Amino acid sequence: MLMKSHKFGAYFAVLVIAACTANDAATMVSSQDASVTKVVNEKTATTFDCRNANDYRFVVIENPKRKNDSDPVIPEDLNIVVGEEVISKIELPKESKVKNFSLDSIEKNKSGFELKADWGGGLSHYEIQFNFKCKENNFYLFRVKKVSFATRDPDSGNFLDKKKSKVTRIEPNLPIEKFVMTDYL
Repeated sequence: MLMKSHKFGAYFAVLVIAACTANDAATMVSSQDASVTKVVNEKTATTFDCRNANDYRFVVIENPKRKNDSDPVIPEDLNIVVGEEVISKIELPKESKVKNFSLDSIEKNKSGFELKADWGGGLSHYEIQFNFKCKENNFYLFRVKKVSFATRDPDSGNFLDKKKSKVTRIEPNLPIEKFVMTDYL
């Protein structure tokens, strides 16, 4: 499981935050790691089997191409990697767009994988879980669970005392290459 990482010290390049384990947690690397930035070719894509959890791994990488001059933080992408080739990429939200965004975990399961994140601050906090399944040798988003926490009366001292959950089934299932995380936040 990738533990919460907040954006403190974002001016410094992150070389390696966490190593892949047998459960294949996400790995954080700097954008200089060329071994995970290759573009997948048709031949490799046909040999990849998403039903076999040992065939792929998750890598979180800085993406300086998405950085703009007004935001000092370099945005990150979640790459799904086979061998040394990226087969899919999910752009993680920029701090300037989603307050205190944190990728909490990425875990493989029998049908595909589950991605959890949270964000918010002050009187509101949000947790979200994206479920992807392997189908037709590709990953598809099929379920999103969002939990919202709010503060009814800040003067009471009871913060985030209102909880609301919503589960959305995605029909038809959305191919991972069309998935835009901010559309569901």
